[in-house]
Amino acid sequence: MSDDNFVTVDIESKKFDNKVVFSKLKFSMKEGEIISIFGPSGCGKTTLLRMIAGLEASEVHDISVAKNQEFSIGFIFQTPVLYPHLNVGKNILLGHKTKLSKQEKSNVLKQSLAMIDLSGYSNRKVTTLSGGESQRVALARALLAEPDLILLDEPFSSLDVESRRKLASDVKRILKEKQVSAIHVSHDIEEAKIISDRILIWEEICTPNSTSNNNEDVQR
Repeated sequence: MSDDNFVTVDIESKKFDNKVVFSKLKFSMKEGEIISIFGPSGCGKTTLLRMIAGLEASEVHDISVAKNQEFSIGFIFQTPVLYPHLNVGKNILLGHKTKLSKQEKSNVLKQSLAMIDLSGYSNRKVTTLSGGESQRVALARALLAEPDLILLDEPFSSLDVESRRKLASDVKRILKEKQVSAIHVSHDIEEAKIISDRILIWEEICTPNSTSNNNEDVQR
């Protein structure tokens, strides 16, 4: 890994039931960079993110980071993972690593909600939120854990086009303000252009299995 690379991913191959999903996948990124990986649905983008997060195994792979200390990763899924029995504020505070006093909780929530443009939403039930609002809450919670890297698995795909573009722009602004590196995957090239500093084309960073495209068994 070169000195200016923050993360390098080098995967020899990924298989499901002895079927190759992709092979010879390699890319790197710099610290603070937001990259988008653009490719068709079902090609294995979600599988790649799960491998980077340590949620999916591979026969031979190497994911290197330019840090000696513990490396933390946040994951924003296509569907926001929020706890319905907790309000917005309590969902966000789950991301904090340490115990806070009542006043500290209030200050943290105020800052987090302002950051995601949801000031005053602390006591709202998450079941009353729109899709875009839910993803903002998920992002605030993930950022509160102070991750070194955030993985974005097509988090805007369920939204209408206008909302998708607006949220992509807002998320980029927030990530840049927090100086958090991110890997975003999508099959929407306009969304990728808005959120990222650099776009990687799936077919150019790996050898894809063409039969896997649009295969729901592969896009896990």
